[in-house]
Amino acid sequence: MTLPPLTTNALKDIFSTTAKDTVKTPLILQVTNIKHVEGGSRSFRVLLFDGVFSGQGLVEESCGTYLKNNGFARYQYIQVNDFSTVITQRHIIILKNVEILGQGEKTENQAKQIEAYYKEHPEEDFLALQKAKGETYPNADVAKTRSESPFTPQTTTSTPAPPAPKPAPPVSASGAPIRITPIETISPYQNNWTIKARVSYKGDLRTWSNAKGTGQLFSVNFLDESDEIKATAFNETAERAYNLLEEGKVYYISKARVAAAKKKFNHLTHPYEITMEKDTEITECFDNTNVPKLHFNFVKLNKIQDLESNAIVDVIGALKIVNEPFKITAKSTGKEFDRRNITIVDETGFAIEMGLWNNTAVEFNIEQGSIIAFKGCKVQDYNGRSLTLTQQGSVIPNPESPEAYQLKGWYDNQGINESFKSLKVESSGASSNQIENRKSIAQAQDENLGKGEKPDYFTVKATISYTKPDTFAYPACPNVVASNAGSQQARPSQPCNRKLVEQPTDGTWRCERCDINYPEPTYRYIYNCSILDETGQIWVTLFDNEARKLFGIDAGELTKIKEEDQDEFTRRIEDISFKEYQFRLRARQDTYNDQLRVRYQAVGIDFIDYSTEAEYLCKQLDNLLN
Repeated sequence: MTLPPLTTNALKDIFSTTAKDTVKTPLILQVTNIKHVEGGSRSFRVLLFDGVFSGQGLVEESCGTYLKNNGFARYQYIQVNDFSTVITQRHIIILKNVEILGQGEKTENQAKQIEAYYKEHPEEDFLALQKAKGETYPNADVAKTRSESPFTPQTTTSTPAPPAPKPAPPVSASGAPIRITPIETISPYQNNWTIKARVSYKGDLRTWSNAKGTGQLFSVNFLDESDEIKATAFNETAERAYNLLEEGKVYYISKARVAAAKKKFNHLTHPYEITMEKDTEITECFDNTNVPKLHFNFVKLNKIQDLESNAIVDVIGALKIVNEPFKITAKSTGKEFDRRNITIVDETGFAIEMGLWNNTAVEFNIEQGSIIAFKGCKVQDYNGRSLTLTQQGSVIPNPESPEAYQLKGWYDNQGINESFKSLKVESSGASSNQIENRKSIAQAQDENLGKGEKPDYFTVKATISYTKPDTFAYPACPNVVASNAGSQQARPSQPCNRKLVEQPTDGTWRCERCDINYPEPTYRYIYNCSILDETGQIWVTLFDNEARKLFGIDAGELTKIKEEDQDEFTRRIEDISFKEYQFRLRARQDTYNDQLRVRYQAVGIDFIDYSTEAEYLCKQLDNLLN
């Protein structure tokens, strides 16, 4: 099928003071990125390309069903039969009636950004003109262009009841209406913004102490229809914000600083976070219409074992086991923490242990058999898979959601009497069964493991004989992104992990995928080593989880050691070399320099337990003698 040409410059002209009236539908555009939007009146957020310019769009729920049912995907050409625009900080097109024309080619274009163009040519910006006139009400149309199209659906209407009066929009001290900015558009490049958001999480007012002194710290998460963002306050501002904000209530927030999110302490997908300061304005909003209470991205329990360790997920399950709370003492600080382990199950037949901490652990009093939703859980990989509730996580018993109602019906009628498969294992060391099922390197090669259509997995006991010391880690993007945007299947949010590039101009580190610059990089392992046993030698790659277990420190710490103390770095490499380990390997064939080869990746590594090894050998000797 031959696709029609794109409507060149349409995305720019829609917002132009001189050209907007010349834009007529239908428009032909290409969709270069898609993000599914949960709840509200929008079903997708999209990035559009007209052949020259690139801009953002929101798809109305009215045509979202059509797109979902017809395989809406990236790089498709669409015909826009009806659209409008809204007055916000950004130039966003609302797609009200679209048709999929066909799949286009992947574009690696150098598209001009609408935002950048109108920043350079403000005299052409129709949005700026409307704002200057004071037309700043949220969601006000500034343009709506439509022509007759054979693809426009016919509708019938009836006379509706008079709508309930809407609350008046908020006003500033001068009496002018306040413009509400969607959270998803918040960035450091904006100054005069106000969000209307619900406090979806409220942390404790904590104290900190270091060489520079002591202070207070307080964090909250703000949620609106478009996204969720973390906000932090320090010292006097922290105390003021803590006393003003209540979890579950809606507020107007303005005059705060925006910076890149510190992903080490922030599991939300928003690339930025807010710092509240002494001038930050916090005003309670009594109109909570269209402000969601919580947003979930549930993952089924049987999918937890496929996720990367430390991934942040939301889960829902029936409460099966409640253990008593106990004390844990941190080795690094000697501080005591309260902990309680519970177990939840779901209809996939799996059970998983969930760790609760401190007040949440001590005060937990939910009855067994109740349905519980957990928001913000970290996947742990110790003795199998388990979950732990993060500091910013939430526990919601018996939530009012379709998933909860379905799970409750299943558990009461069937699940209460079922047996479940646990994601925990007894030990991460080598068991007698694992030892018996080991292969030698030569055996794996003779059996052509890794040369089929699917990868093969096997276990070897081998010695690290050589390390490439210059290529053990790389600077990785820590930005948390939603997997498979646009998919109806719930997937967890995980770090981007693309390689960062240092910028020669200002020394920052940039991720091209996420379009974010960081002052300092976050390093991840990609460690290559040669391993050998008595039968052969192969090269193996260890990624972050396995290499961290091998070295005992994260990649950032080892990188710092290499830069500051070469002798200590050499000692660290020598310390893990010429020692035996048990490797769980994934073998898969690929092409390199037009030649087929088998690549080996370690998906697990264990230190040798010589007591277990000796017991196994004794049993083998007994079998031979008997």
